[in-house]
Amino acid sequence: MKKLLLLIPLLLLAFTSKYTPDLNNFLQPVKCSKVLHKTSFDICYSCKYKYPLVVSYTLKGDLVKKKISRKGLRFRPDYNLPAKCRSYSKDYSKTGYDRGHLASNASFDYDRKIQKETFLMSNIAPQKPNLNRKYWAKVEKFTRFLAVKYKQVEVVTGVCGNKGHIKNKVGIPAYWYKIIYIPELNKTVAFLTPNTNVGMSKAKLKEYKTTLEEIKRVCNF
Repeated sequence: MKKLLLLIPLLLLAFTSKYTPDLNNFLQPVKCSKVLHKTSFDICYSCKYKYPLVVSYTLKGDLVKKKISRKGLRFRPDYNLPAKCRSYSKDYSKTGYDRGHLASNASFDYDRKIQKETFLMSNIAPQKPNLNRKYWAKVEKFTRFLAVKYKQVEVVTGVCGNKGHIKNKVGIPAYWYKIIYIPELNKTVAFLTPNTNVGMSKAKLKEYKTTLEEIKRVCNF
């Protein structure tokens, strides 16, 4: 008698985070293969693309002022993921893409344990060098500035779309976005950029400022 093969569909999870209660309605359409709860941020991870779709966290102004060197930190696989879902630092070597942090090291360099978690590959997605090192660095610096000025902000960093793969079938996102909610002002500031080198070296912060509605449209939420 032939055995019946049962096809079990991949269970996708709706994503919400305790760190971003005011942005959870926006996050509802994002479906994760696995949700990872780190010390100070949550990750919505995709096994299909082997990168995080969304990372959410709260930044407190009094903490981001403190600085610990990143010396000695290295990118490491996240063993809380199944082996088939993991990416590795070597997957990015000589691909033309940086290992882009969704939760930036500089936002959590007040605590060594959290710093190490930002270097887990579950927090990393392929990002073009000029975007990572130039324009996105401005966006992250501005986020920390708002946290200091207004004492606390809720942050969602995400990627969407697909431009193919690098090594180990790690997907390449077409877009990066960041949403910053300022509770004191009941105001949201958002940025959406294509994952490209073109124009990113000299781009001013306002050039890729956007709305939640535009992110939903481009990312097809």
